[in-house]
Amino acid sequence: MKELSILLVEDNPDDEWLALRTLRKMGAERITVARDGFAALSELGVTPGPEPHASLPDLVLLDLKLPKMDGIEVLWRLRSCPATAGLNVVVLSSSEDPQAHALCRGFGVLACLSKPLLREELLPIIKKARLIREPSGEAAAA
Repeated sequence: MKELSILLVEDNPDDEWLALRTLRKMGAERITVARDGFAALSELGVTPGPEPHASLPDLVLLDLKLPKMDGIEVLWRLRSCPATAGLNVVVLSSSEDPQAHALCRGFGVLACLSKPLLREELLPIIKKARLIREPSGEAAAA
């Protein structure tokens, strides 16, 4: 199984630090951070940028409350673009807004998690994301 690559979309420095700490304790090393919605879309090649990225991350951890473009708009744009429509996305939120979480689930996110990010909640999701990215023969054997 290949090493998991993660895009963390988080504007709050404290939440970013906590999430990075949790991810690194779990062994994640290929983590890219985007601090607003436009930066996230640019990183994923959805908006014009200096160069489109050849590979997409295995998992996107997406904050809902972002500057410039909120997480729901980012999610809508990801799902509207054929290249990113199938990305594994986990929504992170500091609030328990049932309407926002229902909307996100309608966009096919893997989960809606509350901040701070907890290893116990994220680990099963990461395992699921790895299974999704494995070739069909390996996934069937698991």
